[in-house]
Amino acid sequence: MKVLAIDTAGWTCSVALWEDGHELAFQETPSEKDQAALLPQLVKEVMGTHIVDLVLVNIGPGSFTGIRVGLAFAKGFSLGLNLPLKGIDSFHAIYQSLESHDDVLVLIDSHRQDIFGQRFFQGVPQPPQTLEREDLEKILQTSSPPLIAGRGFHAFLQGIPFTELTSPWQGAQRLAYVYFINPSIASDSSPFYMREADVTYSKRHVSQVPHP
Repeated sequence: MKVLAIDTAGWTCSVALWEDGHELAFQETPSEKDQAALLPQLVKEVMGTHIVDLVLVNIGPGSFTGIRVGLAFAKGFSLGLNLPLKGIDSFHAIYQSLESHDDVLVLIDSHRQDIFGQRFFQGVPQPPQTLEREDLEKILQTSSPPLIAGRGFHAFLQGIPFTELTSPWQGAQRLAYVYFINPSIASDSSPFYMREADVTYSKRHVSQVPHP
């Protein structure tokens, strides 16, 4: 089975081709404004003459424009070739690409004065939320703080001690990797915008997960 993965949610243009859990090709280009122009060319170069069985796309959260670009292209591409399309959100893609840990807080840069976060406690995802720096200071100063993973958070956490988890995979690579280790993680391709009312979470849901 060959999977084409597309990730434009993280202020990059990223495309990967995997077959049965192994990477065949990967390209990623930093870009915030030219994703719509770059993505078709990257897909052409990564695919080559391969025939794809499934398209995966990052549904967010992340760059609002990037999410729309990736979803629009993925939907048009999959419809044109009559291919199934699946989506994976940024939080689960990052968490599933890590080695198993009991308590991980995944953070994603919002390019604003706060940051997107979702905590995974003993493998169970807690409600996503937007966090300000003072929220993270409180979380990381507890007696048992979570490990931190994600993208674009280092400047946001500057001066706050934390322990980071990293994955060998990035962007579209990560989508394909986690799909092959856990296909059930993929769902429909509806966008995941943290700023919209139906997916924006109050700080009352915050972060302090009780330990048994």
